[in-house]
Amino acid sequence: MKRILLILMLCLIGVQGFSQQDPQYSLYMFNPLGVNPAYAGSREVLNATLIHRSQWIGLDGAPETQILSMNTPLKNKKMGLGLQIVNDKIGAHTNQTLKATYAYRLKLGRGKLAFGLSGGVMSYNYDWAKVEYKESDDAVPTTSAESFMIPSVDFGIYYNTRTLYLGVAAEHINQASFDVAGGASTTNAGASSSSSKKDINIAATFGKAFIVSDKIVVKTSTLTRLTRGGGSIDLNGSILINNKILFGLSIRQNAIIVMTEINLTKNLKMGVAYDIDASDVASSSSGSLELFLGYDLGLFKSKMVSPRYF
Repeated sequence: MKRILLILMLCLIGVQGFSQQDPQYSLYMFNPLGVNPAYAGSREVLNATLIHRSQWIGLDGAPETQILSMNTPLKNKKMGLGLQIVNDKIGAHTNQTLKATYAYRLKLGRGKLAFGLSGGVMSYNYDWAKVEYKESDDAVPTTSAESFMIPSVDFGIYYNTRTLYLGVAAEHINQASFDVAGGASTTNAGASSSSSKKDINIAATFGKAFIVSDKIVVKTSTLTRLTRGGGSIDLNGSILINNKILFGLSIRQNAIIVMTEINLTKNLKMGVAYDIDASDVASSSSGSLELFLGYDLGLFKSKMVSPRYF
């Protein structure tokens, strides 16, 4: 019974291989580095983005995520560097991720083709004392690890022009695993039934901006995720007015997301997204709220035509 409960806990907190989930956020189009490491440097400026997401507001133990993402091209414009810090919490489980990114970019047609690689560590922490049990025999074994760290490696390909982008990335290509019950590292071949594992996730993105007039730009984008346990697709459409304010709508399975972005200055912007979720879990909450703040700093002279739509 203890073993069964432990596996169920791993599934719920998003670590068990077959149902593993990385932090989800709706404003992916404002933090492309979080989806594809090859994006690093593509904006042609030093960019910093801060995101906070509160999922299923009002539900005890619901997920909360904070992301700090930075990327910049180097002076030769052929290479880009990036850094991501992620804090993710759900119930008795917290996860901190630190990743560094390198991208190499080649001019291709009207745009640039980039190849990116990121590597870092993921730190998992469990507070088993927060878990309530109906029966004492169901308690998680005392040998279960309260914390551990695993490496993570991602790879991506990304192509962009002024008004278009497309990319594909593979997350956790090293497929690191850990025996939570025994508190020891494992290999894929030696993983036990209580072993947690990061399976490879595939993320594909596409975006296109249509310049209707000097004051109106229609932006569209998609994000498709494929995991061992299934997949999801986000469809987004938005209108940018006077290059100042954006209104958008996204559709995802069991959810509709309304969003807005405001360019406060030439370099500073902020945005908010609200998820109207129709899932069984979300019916007990007040939806999900996401906030972001972004800042651009031009370190080098750029030939990129402004404004930058992606």
